[in-house]
Amino acid sequence: MQRQIQKVLLKNEQQTETETRKNAFFGVPTTHAILTGFGNVETEIRVRETFKTRLSLKRTTLNSYSFGLARFCHDRNIEPFDFEKVGLEQIEEATEQFIRMYQASLAPKYLNVIFNSVKSWCFCTKLIKSRKLFREIKFDKTSRKFDAITETSLETAHIKKMIEIGDIDEKILIGFYAFAGLRPALLSQLTVGDFAPSDYVLQNGKIHFTAKNPFLFVPKEYEGNKAHVKFFVILHSKITELLETTLNNAETVTAKTPLMRKYNSADSVYQKIVAMFAAVGFQGRPYLLRSFADKVLDRNLACGEKRDEDLKEFMLGHKGKISMLYQFKSLTAEDCVTYRKMFDNVDKWISQNIFGMIGDEDLSKAKAQAEIAEKFGVNAEQLKAMLEALRIGKMTATQYDSELTAAIAQAQQKTLESKFETLFKAYMEKHAQQ
Repeated sequence: MQRQIQKVLLKNEQQTETETRKNAFFGVPTTHAILTGFGNVETEIRVRETFKTRLSLKRTTLNSYSFGLARFCHDRNIEPFDFEKVGLEQIEEATEQFIRMYQASLAPKYLNVIFNSVKSWCFCTKLIKSRKLFREIKFDKTSRKFDAITETSLETAHIKKMIEIGDIDEKILIGFYAFAGLRPALLSQLTVGDFAPSDYVLQNGKIHFTAKNPFLFVPKEYEGNKAHVKFFVILHSKITELLETTLNNAETVTAKTPLMRKYNSADSVYQKIVAMFAAVGFQGRPYLLRSFADKVLDRNLACGEKRDEDLKEFMLGHKGKISMLYQFKSLTAEDCVTYRKMFDNVDKWISQNIFGMIGDEDLSKAKAQAEIAEKFGVNAEQLKAMLEALRIGKMTATQYDSELTAAIAQAQQKTLESKFETLFKAYMEKHAQQ
C-alpha cells in the first residue's frame, strides 16, 4: 500500500491541467497529492481498487465514478467507507437531496454520473445486492448539447481561415482533428512509433516520411479510444510535411517521441480550438471539427465511383465490419495500396479546398501554359516562381491565370516596344544616309 501511495504522489506532481479543471468543475478541493478529493491518497486508492475489482471498470469510467463519488461525499460530508454505518435509506435520501439541489446548475450528464457512482458504490460496499435495488430518482438525464439541426454549421471557409492564421503546431492540430477525425484525448498519447514502420525512417535523430500519406495506428489501450478497437487514420500530405518539419526542429526523434507536445491534454486542445474559432468568427463546439472530418471522408473516400462506408467508420474509430476483421488479421500490403488509393480523393480535396493547392493534372496544364508564356518572352525565373507558389498553395489557380496573362501582356508590350525601337533606329539610320 505504501508503494502505491508513493506512485500516486508522483503522479499527482505531474497532474495535468485537465484533472485540475475537472476537480474544479465537480467542486472538489484540489489539495496537495489528491487526485479526486477524498481527503487522502489511501482512501482514493481503496475507492478506485474497490470500483475496479467489483465492477471491472475501464479507466475512463473508473475516473468518472471516482470523481462523481468524491463530489457527492464532499458535499454531503460522508466518508466513502462509512456508507454502511450511515445506512442505505440515509444514503438514498442524501442522493435525492443532492440531485434536487444541483439539477438546475449541473449538466444532466454529470449529475447522472454522480448518481450512478453513488448507486454503484452502494453495490460495491454490499449495501445492495443489485444496482437496480437503489431508489429510483427521476430527473432530467438528457444532454444539453445543441441540437444538430439548430447548431451552426462549421464551413470549409472556417477551416481554411484557421489554417491560414495558424502557426505550424496549430495547423497540425487542425490536421489531426478536422482531417483525420482523431479525438482530443488521443492526441497527447500518439508517438512516432504509432506510424506504420514502412512509412518512415529514423536516421541520425531525424525522421523522414517515406510515404506521402502515412498510416497512423491508434492502439485500443489509449484513453479516449471509445470503441476500444485498434484502428488507423491516414494523414494528409501537407500535414505530414509540417509534422516532419516540427519534429526535426525540436529534438532528437525516436519511436517514443510524442507527436503533439504543445497540446498535451484534451483540455489544452479544447482551449486552443475555442480560441481559433473565436479568431475566425465562429461559435460552436470544438467537436464539430470531428464532424467536419466525417463529412470530408464520407464525400471523398472512394475508388472511382465506389465508396466504402465501413472504411470511413473504421477510420473514425467506430466498431464495424472492418474493425472486427482487423482485430484478427494485420493490414496487408495490398490493403495499404487499396486504402491509400481510396484516400487520394480526400487528400486532393483538402489540398485544393483548404490549402489552396493544385492537383497534379491542373499543375501539368499550368506548366504547359508557362512554356507557351516563355515563348512570348516572359522571364523563365518569374514563371518558375509562379509555378512553385501555385504548387504549394501560396497562389490560387485564378491568381496564377491572372498573373500569367498580365506577364504575357507585359512581355508582348516589351517585345513590341523593342521591335518599334529597332525599326525606328533602322529608319533613322537610312534617312541619315540619304
